[in-house]
Amino acid sequence: MNVQASKGAALSLKGVSKTFADGTRALSPIDLEIAAGEQIVILGPSGCGKTTLLRLIAGLETGNQGGKIHFDGSDVSHLPIERRNVGMVFQSYALFPNMNVIDNVGYGLRVRGIGRAERQAKAAGMLDMVRLRDLAHRRIDQLSGGQKQRVALARALAVEPRILLLDEPLTALDASLREELRSEIDALLRKLQITSVYVTHDQAEAMVLGDRIVVMEKGGVAQVAGPQDLYFRPATRFVAEFIGSMNTLAGEIREGVFVCPAGTYPVEAPDSASAHIGFRPERVRILHGQVDAKAFRIERIHFVGPTQRVLLKDVASGLTLIADVSNHHELVAGEDVGIDIDPRDILSL
Repeated sequence: MNVQASKGAALSLKGVSKTFADGTRALSPIDLEIAAGEQIVILGPSGCGKTTLLRLIAGLETGNQGGKIHFDGSDVSHLPIERRNVGMVFQSYALFPNMNVIDNVGYGLRVRGIGRAERQAKAAGMLDMVRLRDLAHRRIDQLSGGQKQRVALARALAVEPRILLLDEPLTALDASLREELRSEIDALLRKLQITSVYVTHDQAEAMVLGDRIVVMEKGGVAQVAGPQDLYFRPATRFVAEFIGSMNTLAGEIREGVFVCPAGTYPVEAPDSASAHIGFRPERVRILHGQVDAKAFRIERIHFVGPTQRVLLKDVASGLTLIADVSNHHELVAGEDVGIDIDPRDILSL
């Protein structure tokens, strides 16, 4: 059976916030517009409010008075989850152990009053999409973690939700399986053109899955942008340091030059007595045989497969920087080297 879900709903959040009964503010007012069919990833450290935001969209939590949630222009702010027609995929799978695979996938259809023959046919089609048709009659406790998560995804999609919500669904899986499944999820959601909101603390997942990424910090939104913009053009110091690795230096800016104990760097920023710049480890070029008064000593070298992570200590100030270089680069701990950074790779933070 060929299953084709309809394109998802546009989602609009206006002033959505959440304060718990004990006075703890979990979310500051958030405005966010998500287009129909867009894949949005909510990314942030533990405790930043990302799961609370997802639960508000789902209808599992009630927000503060005045906040509005619209699906395709209709206000759903006060509707419970069963009336919002959203699909949910959890880290814990939330499958029914007393049902086999195909009955788990068809459960939401049964709740909606769909007859057995129709829901079995549709559930079978969904199992085709997640490549589990051969396991349709297997018990849940006979499945691997990756298979269980595919069943949970098929169950969420079977009801043709207006919006699919995923709460760290791959966290419990090992690294190689996470990578495989996130690619499968990305391909499936793009095929179905369904609106999805995916919560994670894993930056690699966010970069793979997000058309745009919402970076959250302490209950608020720090930046909303595509993966490349977040990486190369972070809006704040928090985003710069949270997304990937970043060398951050403190100093002052005088006449277009950033000055700190570890050297001088040209910047396009106004003069400031207290300033920060940053640059990515992979943009640091190590120069052999070009050592001056601002030499860096190679402290440690960590081989991490495709690259080597090099810890460099400024001989004069003791400040430490990180450089990521090719795994073919010949380096020796204890060697004094120079470094070079293209001015275009230096960010004012």
